Amino acid sequence: MSMADERIDLEARGFRSQAEEGGSRKKKRSSPAKAEGSSNKKRQPKGVQVLLWILRKGIVPIIMVIMLVAGLYIGYAVLGKQPEGEVFSWATWRHLYDLVFAES
Repeated sequence: MSMADERIDLEARGFRSQAEEGGSRKKKRSSPAKAEGSSNKKRQPKGVQVLLWILRKGIVPIIMVIMLVAGLYIGYAVLGKQPEGEVFSWATWRHLYDLVFAES
């Protein structure tokens, strides 16, 4: 079977080449099942919508705070070899601030 015969056979079955269809563009077909399902979609309660909105908008600051706390712990306790309990003590960071910004 030659290439021409295969092409004719494929065209008879309903398959066409991309060049005949107009390049790589494909036509969108709307599914009747999707159209019916979208009209029956239930809306979420207003409280859930607000919570999801806050989580979407606040995810970056939340991750930044978590990384700040992890960095403080790693820098003070692991690299600095200081007691782990002092990491979250306000007096420790006030002392560090005084050391950095003290007038000599």
